[in-house]
Amino acid sequence: MDFSQRLALPYDSARWQASPAPGVWRYPLEREQAESGHVTSLVRFEPEARFPEHSHPRGEEFWVLEGTFSDEQGDYPAGSYVRHPPGSRHGAFSREGCLIFVKLNQFAADDEGERKLLPGQDLWITGEHGYRRLPLHKHDGISTSLLDFPQGGRFPPCCYKHGLEILVLEGQLAEGPLSYPVLSWLRFPAGTVPELEAGRHTRLWVRTGHLPA
Repeated sequence: MDFSQRLALPYDSARWQASPAPGVWRYPLEREQAESGHVTSLVRFEPEARFPEHSHPRGEEFWVLEGTFSDEQGDYPAGSYVRHPPGSRHGAFSREGCLIFVKLNQFAADDEGERKLLPGQDLWITGEHGYRRLPLHKHDGISTSLLDFPQGGRFPPCCYKHGLEILVLEGQLAEGPLSYPVLSWLRFPAGTVPELEAGRHTRLWVRTGHLPA
């Protein structure tokens, strides 16, 4: 939770922890308190596992990595992005099992919009530098998107005045001699401009502008 420090966590299967719900496992990345507050994690549901109804005082968003995640409002297959606004509640389950990347209680007070982007509803933007971008959400200078590098290439040295966060969804990301495979998570503090190189067929979840200076 020290946002002034850079973090780079290559995926390590030993980091999985049991949750209070049987068959639901968590892989903590950021966690303010044990069962509340600011949380960033991977969550894995075994087939037919359920997590009881719970609230999101400051919102919830998730990206479905594998399988199908479900709640009372519908089913979200791999490649879905969902935002539930502050004050929302739901129960969660998965019939076939799933893996999601989830962020809890990190919305601004006036960021009250709900968003559901399912596979096939997306609109990729092709840039000038050989990669594609899929905008997911933007609010008050905070931007969330996917970046796709079919042929690899340098991660855009854009304006990261207020921080950068990356989850490797596919392929591999490198910083000098260091290499980060799928499910690696990186966080760079405000003012950092890292020199990152994406391998071929690399896809990244990216957030910028959300870390305090």
